[in-house]
Amino acid sequence: MFAALLFYFCSVKENNSTCRKPVILSEKYFVLLESDYFYQHILKSMKISLIIVTYNRPEALSLILKSIEKQKVLPNEVVIADDGSGKETQELIHKFRKKFPVPLLHVWHEDKGFRAAAIRNSAIKTSSCDYLIFSDGDLFFHPCFIRDFKTSTKPGEALIGSRVFLKHSATVKRISSQNCKPVFPLTFSEIETNRLNAVRFPLINKFFKPLNYSSKLRGGLLGVWRKDILAVNGWNEEFTGWGLEDTELVARLFNNGTIFRKIKFQAITYHLWHEIQSREQFSDNQKLLDKTVQKKLSWCKKGLTADE
Repeated sequence: MFAALLFYFCSVKENNSTCRKPVILSEKYFVLLESDYFYQHILKSMKISLIIVTYNRPEALSLILKSIEKQKVLPNEVVIADDGSGKETQELIHKFRKKFPVPLLHVWHEDKGFRAAAIRNSAIKTSSCDYLIFSDGDLFFHPCFIRDFKTSTKPGEALIGSRVFLKHSATVKRISSQNCKPVFPLTFSEIETNRLNAVRFPLINKFFKPLNYSSKLRGGLLGVWRKDILAVNGWNEEFTGWGLEDTELVARLFNNGTIFRKIKFQAITYHLWHEIQSREQFSDNQKLLDKTVQKKLSWCKKGLTADE
């Protein structure tokens, strides 16, 4: 564990040099593994759309966009999936777009309550890349987030990410200062839970086996190939109100043969504290999920396309 923390400490750089420069464990092996030569074909050929759901939290969105600007390897485009925010969010996106290093797209629909599934589908239709990473509007990214996804994914597989939960006080400070630097794992003053998820040690991830389906799996932080999500008709728009629309998507992808893996000790994200969402529709959403699991459904009737 101590060696892992030392590895993490030396992996965070403020310049444009390689993301990782290991000095503790098998240095020669890691240097070869992480060389630009080793990754050049993956990094150049794979196109990624980063899709971020947001709703009336422009200060958090600003921090997220700044963390994207700091990526060692950029996505090919960013799509903001806006679940009905006001003008302040639109103005923020317009401001960032002027200097953003990749295309910054904005899809919006009218505010009719929590409709994250529907706006994500709109974002899929707007996106143009062959690999999609979905993230929520309460997560900002480690500088190697995109690079880690690029170097970890395989055809026919989907990746589920993890979060480091920040305290309320840390969230306030991060947003007010717009500080998107990585959080050191031993910083007790910032991290509330999931401290181990702040350790970046990519080699360990290679030893994790594929996941079995579980109702505890969440797809709010998900990397998936476009062709695989199109094959299940995208997100299920029968889900309204908070909860389980991401688990139901994971279930349908499982039922269609997609292999799932956790992307651990890399692709780190930091969760910004917020009040708990209303659970008013949760029981109805649970019934929709149960139906998908029990009938082993891989297609939803109301998704990217609507069945007659």
